[in-house]
Amino acid sequence: MKRRDFIKNGAICTGALSAAGCSLMPGKKIYLEKRFDAKDYPFKITRSRPKTGAVPVREIGNTGVNVSSFGYGAHMQHDMVPFVKERENMIRESYELGINTFDIYDHWGVEQFEPMGKHLAPMMDDVVLSLNLHLRDGRNTDQEFNRALRIFKRDHIDMYRLNVNLGKPGGEHYDKWEKLFRWKEQGKIRAVGLSIHAPEEAEMILDEFPLDYVIIPYNFYHNLLWDGRTGGKYEPLAKRIEDKGASVVVMKPFATDWFAAPMIEAAKQLDETGELSLPQAMLRWVLNSPVDPDLTIGGMFTMDHMYEDVEAWYNPSISREERKLLKKLRNVARIKAASLYPKEYHFLDQWAVEPVHTA
Repeated sequence: MKRRDFIKNGAICTGALSAAGCSLMPGKKIYLEKRFDAKDYPFKITRSRPKTGAVPVREIGNTGVNVSSFGYGAHMQHDMVPFVKERENMIRESYELGINTFDIYDHWGVEQFEPMGKHLAPMMDDVVLSLNLHLRDGRNTDQEFNRALRIFKRDHIDMYRLNVNLGKPGGEHYDKWEKLFRWKEQGKIRAVGLSIHAPEEAEMILDEFPLDYVIIPYNFYHNLLWDGRTGGKYEPLAKRIEDKGASVVVMKPFATDWFAAPMIEAAKQLDETGELSLPQAMLRWVLNSPVDPDLTIGGMFTMDHMYEDVEAWYNPSISREERKLLKKLRNVARIKAASLYPKEYHFLDQWAVEPVHTA
């Protein structure tokens, strides 16, 4: 949509933006409200399939696990469950376009192992499976792990991780770490990892175990690596991870599922060109950041999403206009995470200043 169309149609004013009165005048803020609705993600394909390019390949730690630097985040909301065929087509198409890494976990009543096992079956020997240990239906650690091997018809899982709250050193579930590393010694796991929501969570584990990767939330408007004072001056967490021989893996490059659509709506009001793609700008910000992650995992719900995102990986340079859009959005958009999420998600209220990017 061209800029003149925005002028003609007026400012977009949906429920997600109404708290700010749809005003983007200087000093005004947009408070993004948690929302997810399948109607925000129509399955009609409107974008062209990316024609050229390649998703770079990186190694996870020193494990020999080679991942596409952009991974398919198979996180899925309840609204998307009925769209089985659309999802299958999308997943197989993403593989054809160079994505070989699929991050999958069962959660919140949305079972993903079974359908993803079927979707990935034709290329199962060629993909990297990234799973999160999450005990369900009374299963213990062994039962959960063996269930994953059975569903995916594998004798090993490429990347297997714990959330820190499931296995703090000396804690109630500490034995889970020992099991993961024992399975790695047996060849049943190729890379053991950790996902965190606060820097101190990594500190506890990095000195205790030889991790192969650490997953952190990181994007253009909040991240765990900004020290809160100077743009581009980051806490040593990423370097500490790398010094341990582990990989930095980025999750939530688009924030969270619930804020993606409202944020895109807000960006449309700020885009002076009327031509920019906020998701592509967000991905390119990560690609050009000093963190330089080995793997970035992004959630995608439609073929258009996937085409749009892969296009950014094929063409990673970030433009001046994209930088300006992100800066404007960072200045006006706010998420009131403390009132919407449990404590581990309050990091969403941390807002980053303009970072220093690599060329």
